[in-house]
Amino acid sequence: MNKKNLINLWSGNYFDLVTESPERILSVTFFLLCIMGSLLLFLPVSGHLSYLDSLFTSVSAVCVTGLSVADISKDLTGFGQIILLFLIQIGGLGIMSISSVIFIMLGKRMSLRYEKNARRVFDAESRVEIKESLYLIFKYTFFLELIGALFLTLGFTIAEQNIWTGLKMGIFTSISAFCNAGFVLNSSNLISYNNNPIILYTISFLIIFGGISPAICVTFQRIFRRQKLPPLTLIVFYTTVILMILGTLIFLIAEYNGVLEGMNWFDKFNNSWFQSATLRTAGFNSVDLTHISGITYIMFIIFMIIGGSPGGTAGGIKTVVFGVILITCYNTLFGKNNIIRNRTIKLETVQKAITLTVIYLVVFFVSSGMLITTQQIANSSLVFEAASALGTVGLTVGATPHLDEIGKIIIIITMYVGRVMPATIIYYMNSKNMDTRLSYPDAKLSLT
Repeated sequence: MNKKNLINLWSGNYFDLVTESPERILSVTFFLLCIMGSLLLFLPVSGHLSYLDSLFTSVSAVCVTGLSVADISKDLTGFGQIILLFLIQIGGLGIMSISSVIFIMLGKRMSLRYEKNARRVFDAESRVEIKESLYLIFKYTFFLELIGALFLTLGFTIAEQNIWTGLKMGIFTSISAFCNAGFVLNSSNLISYNNNPIILYTISFLIIFGGISPAICVTFQRIFRRQKLPPLTLIVFYTTVILMILGTLIFLIAEYNGVLEGMNWFDKFNNSWFQSATLRTAGFNSVDLTHISGITYIMFIIFMIIGGSPGGTAGGIKTVVFGVILITCYNTLFGKNNIIRNRTIKLETVQKAITLTVIYLVVFFVSSGMLITTQQIANSSLVFEAASALGTVGLTVGATPHLDEIGKIIIIITMYVGRVMPATIIYYMNSKNMDTRLSYPDAKLSLT
């Protein structure tokens, strides 16, 4: 066997090893994209970043987090900003979607194993449904990003009094907002635009729709037809609405005379709504978060852990997991059957929700502990940083610029884990048969 055949055999075996399960595909492809992005951002033509800062920025972009140790508006060239935008877009769409599209565009047949995994990812029954799901994802993504870019270009043009600046910032911010990335071509993020409702509301709605699966958003039209929503859509809809309202009211009340001081009532409400939309996953900020109150700080931590919805670009444990746990707690407390819209929530679903939440919290505490142990920064800021990185949110209360090399590496790992861990765990649990078909006597356990 010659050298070429050996290489082909090795690469073929490695490819099969990676593609035999969605959890491996997700982890490996995101890792490779992070490395590729770091090398591109490290090029002199991209800017003036060290390799560690390039890696940090790449991981933050691919994992659509938004934390940054560099000022991308100054430290990256135009080419570097384009690379960053490309990484954000690919990270938002998801590697599985991109790789499947490549197979389809090249006219190649997917292997049965790859097709099976793709069906699991897209919840599709056939190859045709996979293509339809992909088409929906891309149409939904690019349509909303285009609409968002038009409104944001108008808003930034009015604010900057420059059409070219408005166009550049409009396109970049639209993609960043829909992908829930939180990057902005401005050193102060969106603080200088906190009195511009066009910018604030356009970005907030891009964040919301980007954080929800296209398939779920399509079913929202049933509301206008007075049709019942499917259980999944129902949980996503009500959880999102409740969190948005709660977040807005808590922020408005807690910060009325705090970080919102000096604004008129209209601007206070607009910025409260905006922060409620962005705090669960996106990472934009229109006010200085380094001076938020204790109540706001706790709310931010909780909301960042909850995150967005499954199938979207958001991070966190997801609204459905949170919703399932709340519904189960409510039904258990009042002695009701665990049902929603005349459908039973299976014990297996509850078990998976609790398992994912516990693992997520363990990783959060470990990450927080590592930062507190290694960094000479206020503990509260480091805990906030860990929650933001793990939830791929991107908000910070000032810790990011002061991280040393060890701190940056911890956050890099946390962002990566936060992006791939929830989906990886769900894929892994879905591949296991929870029914052992064996019956055992009940364990008598006292909970008091």
